Amino acid sequence: MILIDAKNFEQGIFSLSETRKEFRFIDFYKISNFIVQYLKNNFQYRECELEHLRTYFYTGEFTDKLIEKIQRTLDKSNKNKETIEKILEKAKKNREKQAKFFKIARDYYFFEIRAKPLQFSQSDLKILQKGVDVQLATDLVDFTHKDVFDVAVILSGDIDLLESIKIAKNYGKHVIIFGNEEVTAEEMKKYADLFIDINRFTKEQLDKFTHIYIGDKNYNVKDEK
Repeated sequence: MILIDAKNFEQGIFSLSETRKEFRFIDFYKISNFIVQYLKNNFQYRECELEHLRTYFYTGEFTDKLIEKIQRTLDKSNKNKETIEKILEKAKKNREKQAKFFKIARDYYFFEIRAKPLQFSQSDLKILQKGVDVQLATDLVDFTHKDVFDVAVILSGDIDLLESIKIAKNYGKHVIIFGNEEVTAEEMKKYADLFIDINRFTKEQLDKFTHIYIGDKNYNVKDEK
């Protein structure tokens, strides 16, 4: 079973992109097959009949309610209007882009999106993601108790998942983490049965589940963050 913390894993890819001076974006249609094939080539699982059960994709969702709240903040604000306008414009673009992805992802095999509404902080003027890591941790524990899987592959280095990982391991489950070493908590690497650092992937390996952005040459990876 594969569980993806979209924001955390994407941050790892962005960090890798900056290091290699090329912007890569993730192809979530291909990533499940890549992970299964990668593990089959690992000496620990070479003799095992690995079967992909399902991929769960956890993310914050750009909703109409979020856009409306940002708009109301803009209408009522006497200061920071330029900043709020930029936040609003970016949120609208991201909502449109995300809606397209959600529509396409409905046709992915054994792929389920679990989204939590994004929140907007009027005091900090930031869009915040809440409850996503909690949902992933809850599902991991629930699937463990129900004995749904043998091996859980987690695409996240968030320390908030540590206790759920410990529970899964205590029930005899294998827990593997795919992530960027730079954005993965040390405790997560320590308690995982296997930590796969994507920084060590070759170009050929990365090409199997990411694509290189070849549009605007002035594209800045930091803008995407």
